[in-house]
Amino acid sequence: MKIHLRSVTIALSAVIFVSLLSMPAQALGGSIAAWGRNDDGQISAPDGSDFVVVDAGGYHSLALKANASLAAWGCNDDGQTDVPAGSDFTAIAAGGWHSLALRSDGSLVAWGNDDFGQASTPAGDDFIAVAAGGYHSLALKADGSILAWGRNNEGQIDAPSSGSYVAVAAGRLHSLALRADGSLVAWGRDTEDQCEVPAGNDYVSITAGSFHNLALSSDGTIIGWGLNGYGQADAPDGNDFLAVAAGGWHSLALASDGSLLAWGDNSYHQTDVPEPNDFGAIAAGWYHSLGIAGEAPWLMLTDPNGRENLIAGRTHAINWQSQGYIPNVLLEYSSDNGTNWTQIAADANNTGSYDWLAPQLNSDECLVRVSGARYWRSVVDISAEPFIIYQCTLSYDLNGDCFVDFADFGKFASEWLGCGNPFDPNCGP
Repeated sequence: MKIHLRSVTIALSAVIFVSLLSMPAQALGGSIAAWGRNDDGQISAPDGSDFVVVDAGGYHSLALKANASLAAWGCNDDGQTDVPAGSDFTAIAAGGWHSLALRSDGSLVAWGNDDFGQASTPAGDDFIAVAAGGYHSLALKADGSILAWGRNNEGQIDAPSSGSYVAVAAGRLHSLALRADGSLVAWGRDTEDQCEVPAGNDYVSITAGSFHNLALSSDGTIIGWGLNGYGQADAPDGNDFLAVAAGGWHSLALASDGSLLAWGDNSYHQTDVPEPNDFGAIAAGWYHSLGIAGEAPWLMLTDPNGRENLIAGRTHAINWQSQGYIPNVLLEYSSDNGTNWTQIAADANNTGSYDWLAPQLNSDECLVRVSGARYWRSVVDISAEPFIIYQCTLSYDLNGDCFVDFADFGKFASEWLGCGNPFDPNCGP
């Protein structure tokens, strides 16, 4: 069973955690399409077909390449496109006039306008995601906590001090976070109700525009709220969306067939999607939009996929196939046909296989679920049919396969003949 649902790709302040080294080479890379305002060259994207992630700031743009190096273009009045050298980057975020990036060792680097300390680099090597707002910055730590710094005139860096979070997004003067339980929290400027988050706990990705937000639900539907003067918060109907991106006063959404829908302010043609309308990643800046050409990613579980017999306490391989840029996966199992799920691995490399120590239980209603980890959680596939996990308690299962058969007799006979007297205590197993 293959389900084409994909989580956040990128936006003005979107958050991406990636692990380039874990991805198969054939899944990486695409060319960049850019449209909208270009007075600072923000849509003059570089050539090449090796880009995997894009982000759009106020008047500049960033991109991450398949070799983990960075590219930037557009306004550079504050050095926001002077990207640091190296090929060990794992995440990017473009703010109003500053930029952020994560390195593979978990450290963070920032550059550009630093009038409020927003481009100051915090110490630490446990960061997993970043977001850049108008004049403030956010970073998500491996323990699920949030670090915020920069301008705080509207309380936009007063991040919650407790809770487990899996994504952050930064608007111009507000901030948004996704909890591990699928619910939302926001703080900062609320004059346009952009911090009045909708109820529910089934959200899988978030994006913050200048004064509005979008959230993607696990069923592929979109909800929007906040400033709506151009209809930018009017989420489209449908349940086949894979990604959302909120810009200054416009919004983007990527459908399961790779087509892009845009709405809101179009004063610079930022919602005039170019042809061919076929993308694998999107980003929205204040007045411009970006996309990476490519097929929409998917995951397909191949084993266990139904009717297998797994022995509790033994190692079994979980196998899957994937397409597109999905660097890490979340693995879970259910023993009650999907009513409840238990985590197997929260952030496994997308290598297509994982050795799983089956839990100690007896059930014929077991399922495995594989989904994109962290910010790719809406890419998901589940075992097509239930399989069995059972505990082996056979006293005469001598070779450990949980069957008493000729193989066990052969093992018994071999030891008997080798010892000479099976009733001799010295000949015991």
